[in-house]
Amino acid sequence: MSSCVCAKCKKPWEMSSSPAICPVCNQVSFAIAIPEVSAAVKNHYQDPEYRAKISAAVKKRFQDPEYQAKVKAAAKKRWQDPGYRAKQNAAMKKRGQDPEYRAKRSVVAKKCWQDPEYRAKMKAAHSKGHD
Repeated sequence: MSSCVCAKCKKPWEMSSSPAICPVCNQVSFAIAIPEVSAAVKNHYQDPEYRAKISAAVKKRFQDPEYQAKVKAAAKKRWQDPGYRAKQNAAMKKRGQDPEYRAKRSVVAKKCWQDPEYRAKMKAAHSKGHD
């Protein structure tokens, strides 16, 4: 267990589950770690073996259908909140107006469209939507 502060309600609590469900506001929360814990985690991530171990565990967790269902349900619930939706839309709009971000996305999109598999997949999806 680790001490953290809920990013939503700002109340401290002991995180023991994943996804992190705050016991105060009962929301899936991206927890903000207490500074001492944060420093320890940063030190751990300097070790390539530790990073590989954590990466493998995260990949395995995301392959679990039950975990995927929990994450999907939490995301769906968040997006039904008008405040969350407005905040996310404003952030996306702001990011979309940033010339540096747009340039990076343009490079990625051009690279994707040069891949014949990607091109065929997008063409099929586009034509399916217009049937």
